[in-house]
Formats: sequence, structure tokens, C-alpha cells
Amino acid sequence: MAIAVTNPAAKVGFIANATSADASGVEQVVAAVASKKIKVRHITLNNLTAGALSFTIGEGETVPGTIDTALIGPISIGANSSLQWSFNPLMELTAATNLVLEAGAGNVAAFIQGVIE
Repeated sequence: MAIAVTNPAAKVGFIANATSADASGVEQVVAAVASKKIKVRHITLNNLTAGALSFTIGEGETVPGTIDTALIGPISIGANSSLQWSFNPLMELTAATNLVLEAGAGNVAAFIQGVIE
């Protein structure tokens, strides 16, 4: 239940590349910023396991292990498959709220790009 998040350089906004061997708990992908909103432009979710996994992208984790508000999902992704979303207009989270991911026990990856304003 740990996720590794790297942030490749972006000229504008953020890029979050998150990978985990077990994302079965709620994991923070993009940290909240006081009085600013995370605005998501693109999401790619990858299931790198031999079976289907359920994914949920959401905002906030007031109660540990529980997503406050699901934004996408739960959605099932087949074995060794990916799903992508591009948002125009951008998907906007509540101000001062983090972006979180929950998936099943298995190798997963998420690529998320956007801005914080």
C-alpha cells in the first residue's frame, strides 16, 4: 500500500507519474495547496497485472483509507490494459484538496497532468 510519485519537469503546471505494486489503499498523487485548485488536463491509468483491477480517482481523504469524493470510478480496467481521459475544460477539484488514487492489489501506474491555480 505505497505509491511512488515522481514529478518530471513541466514548463507549465505539473506532471505526476505514480507507480505501485499495491495501491489498494487511498494514495495521494498530487498534494493540496492552500486556497488553490488542482485542475486536471489528462489522466492515464495502467493495470499491469494479469487480472482486472478497479480504479478510483478522487479528491480528499478526511477519513484514512476513504476517498472523500470519487471523481472517476470505481472503474474496472482489464489485465495489462490502460484507459485515458483528456479534459477540456479541465477537471477542477475543490480548493485546498489533494488528488488521490485507489486501486486493487497489483502493479499499477498513473500519469496525471494539469495545473494548480
